[in-house]
Amino acid sequence: MFVQDLQKEFYSLIKTDRVLVFVNNDVDSVCSMKILQNLFKCDHVLYTLLPITGKKDMYNQYQQHSEGYKFILLINCGATLDLYEFLEPKDDMTIFVADYHKPIEVTNIYNDGQIRMLHPQDMEELLPEYQDIFRDSDSEDSDSEEEDESGEKRPRFDESTLLKRRERREWEENRQRVLFQYMQYSSYGSSTALLFYLLSWKLKRDSNDLLWLGIIGATECLISNKIEEDRYLVDSSTLQNHVARLNSTPLEQLPKGCLKISFERSLKLNLLRHWTLMESIKHTAYTVMKFKLFSIKGERLLLDFLADLGIPLIECKQKYNFMDSKIKEEVPKAIEAKMEKYNLDEIFHNTFSCQFGYQHKYAAADIVQALCATLEYGDSSFDSKQAVYNGLDILSRDNATKLSEAIEKAREQNIAIVRMAQNILDSKQILSAGPFLYSVIQEGTPNISYLSRHSTIKILAHFLQQGHISNSRSRKAADLPLILVAPVDEKAGLSVVVGIPPFNDKTRKNFLGKAFEQTVKNTQTRFLIDYWDSSLIQIKTEDRSKFLDGLMGLL
Repeated sequence: MFVQDLQKEFYSLIKTDRVLVFVNNDVDSVCSMKILQNLFKCDHVLYTLLPITGKKDMYNQYQQHSEGYKFILLINCGATLDLYEFLEPKDDMTIFVADYHKPIEVTNIYNDGQIRMLHPQDMEELLPEYQDIFRDSDSEDSDSEEEDESGEKRPRFDESTLLKRRERREWEENRQRVLFQYMQYSSYGSSTALLFYLLSWKLKRDSNDLLWLGIIGATECLISNKIEEDRYLVDSSTLQNHVARLNSTPLEQLPKGCLKISFERSLKLNLLRHWTLMESIKHTAYTVMKFKLFSIKGERLLLDFLADLGIPLIECKQKYNFMDSKIKEEVPKAIEAKMEKYNLDEIFHNTFSCQFGYQHKYAAADIVQALCATLEYGDSSFDSKQAVYNGLDILSRDNATKLSEAIEKAREQNIAIVRMAQNILDSKQILSAGPFLYSVIQEGTPNISYLSRHSTIKILAHFLQQGHISNSRSRKAADLPLILVAPVDEKAGLSVVVGIPPFNDKTRKNFLGKAFEQTVKNTQTRFLIDYWDSSLIQIKTEDRSKFLDGLMGLL
């Protein structure tokens, strides 16, 4: 069931008892948990925090730790599972689910109150009607059977029974059709961090610090291609209203350590404030595609562009924050003047940034990348659960040193992604299979363990897709989905498969999760669906060819 009032039906209940909180290891989940930690601290709520890495991990953690808890909270996990069947909660337990993954499992929606969804119902999403997917079968089974003289039950064959059977068969067929239409696309809703920030505002506990966390969550949904532009515009307009309300005092009149948030138009370049202008352009997917930087011709075009801007090359290779102040002020204006000539119509975007003390200004997108690198960038011995605690530390303002280290790690991650994409595109490893494009990263590829975790592999796939479109002569390339296969555990012989929708499809709805599910059944591929995002699946590396052939036949 959907919770209508977060304050009365959720927060007022959980603050009376201990809470067990499961947190997914992604950026939005960490921001959501940080907001909740602030609220729990104000109300002295006892809680246990458990980071989880997948469905199997959640089940194991639940079995070990759920004893004695009345309230369970799932952050960005669980909505797509039948939780009543999966976890088998006790009768006196209530499970609250704050999960932006869609579609929500229908049994969670029509549960009588033990499972409660915190995100409001999306009016654009057409939920199946209750009578279309549930009906009482016990009475029908008894109606269709009769006892013979020996007392044994046997089926009845009178006209009314046959009509009932036919009606049930038609209902079953309609149920399958309705469920398929509802479940065929996987997508994301609005940020969970934004949801919890709005809860803090209703509780009159909101502050700039909590608002900043909500902004980071909403920004991550946009730059990770989880939500469409229109949804972000609605969410960002809500955030803008709160920014205006909490930031009306001029910066000069504020104490030096005070956090100040602003909404501004800025360049859409990765980590620009913490890098050089040239490196930032070379490591942003949008500019890489526009300048075709995976070619020698593209490198020359970039140098022509920088010369055309009138910025000396020595300044372009200087850390952005240490550039000559007059030149730095002129950079956005110069780029705006040359936008049309170089077809850079989307080089600017409206975004949030913050400043506190004597620190540099931080853009929300920079913090997102720093958090993403903290949560995922590491070798095969990397501890994903400890990374969640590290991510929570970075979001504290008194940990500026850790944040700087995380931004450095984000730069390394960007370099690794571009380098891998460059190798794949140079060796023409993106192939067309008719209905989709695909690329296979072979076992033994250096540093692949750094790039095979769930968010990073999707960033790499989007980068490859845009790089391929810019290099390809085929006009169809932008209308085809991309499948990327990469080794995830070489010792166990496992590969991860990620599918991203066509570049021209701006709805952000992904049909490949359902296609993967059907393919592994048809081809009898050994698989593991452990990710919360259905567009990622693990398969045995030796079944890779069989899986791709089956997918080609299905699509």
